[in-house]
Amino acid sequence: MEKVIDQPFDPFNYRPSTDEPYMNGDQLKYFKNKLIQQKIELVEKTGHRMEKIKNLKYAHADIIDRSNSWIDIEAEITVFERHSLLIKEIEKALERIEDGTFGYCEFTGKKIGIKRLEAMPCATLSIEALESLEEIRN
Repeated sequence: MEKVIDQPFDPFNYRPSTDEPYMNGDQLKYFKNKLIQQKIELVEKTGHRMEKIKNLKYAHADIIDRSNSWIDIEAEITVFERHSLLIKEIEKALERIEDGTFGYCEFTGKKIGIKRLEAMPCATLSIEALESLEEIRN
C-alpha cells in the first residue's frame, strides 16, 4: 500500500467538499481564511467610505449642491453602517471557529452545510431552522 503524504494546506486551491468529514481542520482553515479576507476588504472599504464622507461634507457652497451632498453622505453612512455590522458578524464567526461551534445551527445544533456557508460564511442558522422561523412568523 502506498503511503499518502499530507499536503500542506493551500487556501487558494482548497475547496470544501461534502465527501470529507464536516468541519474538519482544512474546512475550518478555509472558512477562517475566507472570513479574514472578507474582513480585510470591508475594513478597507469602510476607510474609503469615511474619506468619501469627509470629502462630501465640504464639497459645495451652493445650497442645492449641499443638499445633494447631504443625501450622498446619508447613503455613504448607510453603507458604512452595513459594513460595520458585517465586520462584527465576521468577528463572531471567527469566534465560533475558535470555540468549535462554527458550521452548526445555533437553533437546532445541526449542520448548516457547506453550500450555505460558502454563500454566507457568517450564517448561524440552517435552512431548516430558517424555514421553521418563517412558519412561526406567518
